[in-house]
Amino acid sequence: MINVLTWNMRRSASDSKSWEVIRKVSPEICLLQEVGGIPNEILNEYQILQQKATNKNGIPQKFSTVIISKEPLEQFRLKSSIEWVSNQLDFFSGNFLSASTIINHKKISLISVYAPAWIVDTENIDHKDLKGIKLELSKDVWPTEILQNGLEHEKISIENNWIISGDFNNSSTFDILWPGGPKGCQEIIDRLYALNLKEALFEHHRKLVPTFRNPKGGKIIHQIDHVFLSEGLFANLNSSIVLDDIGVFEDSLSDHLPILTIIK
Repeated sequence: MINVLTWNMRRSASDSKSWEVIRKVSPEICLLQEVGGIPNEILNEYQILQQKATNKNGIPQKFSTVIISKEPLEQFRLKSSIEWVSNQLDFFSGNFLSASTIINHKKISLISVYAPAWIVDTENIDHKDLKGIKLELSKDVWPTEILQNGLEHEKISIENNWIISGDFNNSSTFDILWPGGPKGCQEIIDRLYALNLKEALFEHHRKLVPTFRNPKGGKIIHQIDHVFLSEGLFANLNSSIVLDDIGVFEDSLSDHLPILTIIK
């Protein structure tokens, strides 16, 4: 079994109670976002890869995107055959943190996703160079489309193993429930499915599972956190659940629920 924990920790410091959740679950892999600090117990037990996320001006944030693994990690960078997209992938390297590891004799490529909720600057990009990148239903390009193109370049197949997981800032409910909000949210999910990926949380429950508490009103209606698995790993999916009974919202640990995905 491979236990994978996905969680936006809302800038949890090294002394946050959030880390007790991770110690209790003791997953083989954690794909984490908005990490403020990591306690020594975790540093001593796991291999750690972390990089500051960037803001829209290219300045490092105060928090990091993190991959934690019980096995050694080897970092890599996503690329694209399109030069301006490759430049954006470099720009977002701290938001789409990528590494590979070997578990049970299987090489697994990992991406911890922290997709920011602001649009990509395409002012100097020719309209024809946006074709196939920009969503049909959106007037703008979002970071998720940059990630999708980088994954398209990787040519994911049943022969290789990928876990792409984290805070995508994207829910199909935005298309319906957010008047004036971004459009094409289901479209980018469909594009990822077309790359031989499946979303474990949705597929396990056969319905959208909310993962986020709205800052205004406190409603829990959007699934903006996702766990995408390549077909070989998905075929061995045991379960994918939100940990909604551990006081995350009640104790103000985060505005996101952790997702525990178990692969046989």
